[in-house]
Amino acid sequence: MGTKLSKDSIVVGMDIHKYFHTAVALDILGNRQMSESFSNDKLDDFVFWLEKLGTKQHIVVGMEDIGGHGIHVARRLMKEEFDVRYVPAIITDRFRKHSVHREKNDWEDARRVGLAILHRSEEALPASSSIPKNYEEVRTLDLMLSEREMLVREQTILKNVLHNLLHQHYGNGYKQDFSNPFSPQRISWYQQDLSKKSGKQQGYLAESIGRRLKRLAMIQEQVKEITTTITNISKDNQELKLLRGNLKGCGVLTACKIIAEVKTIERFATKDKLARYAGIAPTDHGSAGKIRLHTDFSGNRKLNRAIHTVALFQLGNNGLPQAKAYMARKVAEGKTKRWGLRCLKRQVINRVFAILSKQPIVNIA
Repeated sequence: MGTKLSKDSIVVGMDIHKYFHTAVALDILGNRQMSESFSNDKLDDFVFWLEKLGTKQHIVVGMEDIGGHGIHVARRLMKEEFDVRYVPAIITDRFRKHSVHREKNDWEDARRVGLAILHRSEEALPASSSIPKNYEEVRTLDLMLSEREMLVREQTILKNVLHNLLHQHYGNGYKQDFSNPFSPQRISWYQQDLSKKSGKQQGYLAESIGRRLKRLAMIQEQVKEITTTITNISKDNQELKLLRGNLKGCGVLTACKIIAEVKTIERFATKDKLARYAGIAPTDHGSAGKIRLHTDFSGNRKLNRAIHTVALFQLGNNGLPQAKAYMARKVAEGKTKRWGLRCLKRQVINRVFAILSKQPIVNIA
């Protein structure tokens, strides 16, 4: 896990932004030593500032793992052989909420990142292994998936509005003769028919529907183009091929979502750490010798949703017999179907870890 903390250690917490960053140096007891602000254009000055703090082997630099803004800083510091670690943003947010001093500013945020390294070091990930060799490819996939998700969300909103407007215009039969009322053929039919409408009030409604149909057709075409781009990028990616070939219910988009969030499996020493990162491992709540398990609602929610998609497919009509049998056993044990699904998701994430780390793949227990 990099440098082992000792009484001589200096922990530098960093609050990362796109152009401007703030750093606070703490000793092993969490006392503030020095602080500094700098931009991406002044990385040489920041490296010089770090070197003044002490010997390099005693310095640990922590930064929040958010949005990729710290990639330039992380690369430069790793080139200079500093120990750089990423801290999940949710940890620093909890430090603020549970602190007596709840101020929210760059200096306090940087200090909390340093405290997370000191007190929650097991949840910090080494930055060196957070940047995969095919970083640009993974970053492109992440950007494409984010854009596609935004377009699909907008597409859903448009469809919901159009259902209402088309019902006002055509009545109950607006969906007849077409299994999909928003297929390209149906949109074309609507546009041709609406162009014939006349009358003041009816014309305004037809024009409003026509504008939305035109925007919907454009979004559908963009979603199709992005999906094609993602498919082409993923053709030569070995990790994506392994996931799709060895994980039932994992299609191209789902596999890409998993890789975009995991980045590289080297970040995770064990399958348990990957499950915790995805918010799939349950949390223990115990007192007086009694321990109960609770769902973890933190973790990486995008990765969690991707695993959820795989688990639901495996329980479907064309799913995985072993997954259905596993769910049946959990229900027979007295667990609810929802909790059984959570157990199945844990089995799926374990399989993902085995596939990506190229370990022997064990079927669902």
